[in-house]
Amino acid sequence: MRRPISVLFLLYAILLCGLSARGAEGFRTTTFGNAERCEVRGTLRADADSLRFDLSSLPPETKIWRAVLRVSAKGHTHGAAVRLAPAGLTDTKALRLRPPLYDCFDATECVKSWVAKPATNAGLKVEQSGGLRFGDAVLEVSLGGAVPEPVPPVSGLQAFQQCGQTFLTWREIEDPVADDAPRFEDFERRVLDRRQQRDVVYRVYRHTQPITLGNLGAAELLHEIPAVLSAWNLLEIEVTEHPNQGTPTKNSVLRPGYNLALRHPMRRYRITAGGEPLPRGSALAVVTARTAAAHYYAVTAAVNGREAVRALGAGASLERPVHEQPNDYPAIVWQRTNSLGAAHPDAPDVDVYNSWLEPPYHNVPLCSETYIVRWKSRLGRRPDRVGTESQPTKDSLVPLRVEHGTYGGTATELGSPGWHGARNYVPGAFTIGLSEGELWQGFHECLGTLQGYDDGVVHNYPQRRVLAAAHWAIAQSDFGIDPERVCLTAQFAHWGLRYGDLFAAVASNAHANFAIGRIPQQHGWKWGPYPAGAKNWLGIDQWAYMNLPKWIREHPTVELPYWLCHPAYGAYPAHTVGDFGFMPWPEMIHAMASTKRAFAATWSSNGPGLVGPLYALVPRIRLHQSLPAFTNCSLDHSIGDGDHDDAQKGGGMNLYQLWEPETIVDEANRWEITLELRKDCPAESLTTNLTPRRTQCFKAQPGEVFCWTRSSLASGRELQSGHTAADAHGFVTMERLTVTAEKCRVKVERRK
Repeated sequence: MRRPISVLFLLYAILLCGLSARGAEGFRTTTFGNAERCEVRGTLRADADSLRFDLSSLPPETKIWRAVLRVSAKGHTHGAAVRLAPAGLTDTKALRLRPPLYDCFDATECVKSWVAKPATNAGLKVEQSGGLRFGDAVLEVSLGGAVPEPVPPVSGLQAFQQCGQTFLTWREIEDPVADDAPRFEDFERRVLDRRQQRDVVYRVYRHTQPITLGNLGAAELLHEIPAVLSAWNLLEIEVTEHPNQGTPTKNSVLRPGYNLALRHPMRRYRITAGGEPLPRGSALAVVTARTAAAHYYAVTAAVNGREAVRALGAGASLERPVHEQPNDYPAIVWQRTNSLGAAHPDAPDVDVYNSWLEPPYHNVPLCSETYIVRWKSRLGRRPDRVGTESQPTKDSLVPLRVEHGTYGGTATELGSPGWHGARNYVPGAFTIGLSEGELWQGFHECLGTLQGYDDGVVHNYPQRRVLAAAHWAIAQSDFGIDPERVCLTAQFAHWGLRYGDLFAAVASNAHANFAIGRIPQQHGWKWGPYPAGAKNWLGIDQWAYMNLPKWIREHPTVELPYWLCHPAYGAYPAHTVGDFGFMPWPEMIHAMASTKRAFAATWSSNGPGLVGPLYALVPRIRLHQSLPAFTNCSLDHSIGDGDHDDAQKGGGMNLYQLWEPETIVDEANRWEITLELRKDCPAESLTTNLTPRRTQCFKAQPGEVFCWTRSSLASGRELQSGHTAADAHGFVTMERLTVTAEKCRVKVERRK
């Protein structure tokens, strides 16, 4: 009886040894290619017109879960298509780029065919290279099978929902920084040194069922998060425009395109309002919900592209689903408050918030900053950032000013308001600004990816961020924002004129046709193949969409916000006119005047100039309130027809007519307003035409006749009268109305 037992025991021991030798069953990713870190080396040529991989080590019965072809983006031409087609496989389509970064290809179907049919030529034909060289391409194949050397698992995976986004955190498998507050130069050195040794990436999976080792391959691979960087706030690092501005700086691959201060003390992100920064050694991924659904998540570590998972415990996989619900705007989370201190008592403090963006707010995942600027001498009530103050009343609500700086630029400098924002403040307004994120007019979704122009369209991503930030600020009850008094100010903020349902007023320059001007043409490739351009998200040619004067002329009845126009920056005229050209200014201002829109403009100043005093009107203007549109003022200057030399220097248009927004009467049969001259008006009186716009109740039919009067506000004595007929669009214009320093009341009524 003992002998059979011994034999069985021996056979069992042999079996265990065999399993141990080849590793326990699990999920793994194997790499094929030329790179030194590839597990299976190949013979790819850098200039090859086809790619061939040796997959002979994979038996035909191998279960292929996923295959990804990774290529270096070096040399890629903006907007150029990259097309790779499987050689010899008529039933397999060209490889598609994988979201969300669109920097690698999904090769799953062709790899399945190659493995299932070993005689098939395992090759890819390069139909369009897009400027890429493929000698260092790597094919990653994820499959089920033995895992002899598992990669250490992540631990502590947690998730929560806020503002339609799922925040995932976990402990990384190593901590190369080993310092809670390193200087940037030390942080960079440690991160890059570890990358030289081995490249660690965390892969975030999603599934509608609990994720186990058995279905990990079937789960959706959502994100690939580089080691270390996701928890540390690289946006916070002090930058300078030039490396010779007194602070030792350098460019870095960790945050390309900037001169970063070497001695900047590094800090980690906060992900909840009022919460502590993430612990050192943490990693972060943020997923934006597209639809309402319940999802499970899991995270694995990949070293040099290799995954090796023997077990997927609770520390790496969620036991409960996250119930996701889309939101109108992404999470905007407070990070820090910057202050220049007692040495600058009039300088505002700036609260800095972060958002983690995906479409529709950016084409690829991006972390961005939003700023709350606290003008100490302008804003009496100081809202608390985490909601501890008493709730504001309706009477205490303040206007909101949204500032997004110059073209592609940040609204702040080193966390403090830029000079552009400081000199264009709106008195008494609550101010928020937004960090850069490409040109505010929008850009093609292929930028920063391997997609071509034909793979997508132009989107107004940065504008959506501005709109989302404005709605977020309005929704924060502690901020006490009056949704009726929201204004937008920036160099190219004229795009906000299209959003008359949100902005009561907009302040910008007049460069509103990007098809004209030297600097915009330099950015032409961002809107499609230059100069042809591309369609945008509305199906409209983007160059035509950016021709705002044309749109204004073609839509004369669309109600626009009140517009303040002036040069935004630079030493006038060499900078403002030299960089951007003058031609679009007359085009835009003529379009506003000819369609009887409410605006004031100047073009001969470095900054607001004569428009400056009119900023005091902005916080008093309400969204659902009528506006007076002035035209043909006797004190107007001529802006000419496109040549700056032909424009009258000094002055502007509609500069000296003042009105009282609070006392406007807008009824079905009557419209009234109080007018007066600005105190700095160079004349004792002026004449102007006046057209009620954005009326809520006062409407007219074309040809309908109205009577109007101008009376002294103090005595009630009638000073002027006349009658007028509504034009073809139903607008009623009172012509040659006289305005003096004495307040007058203008009334227009239907003729009885």
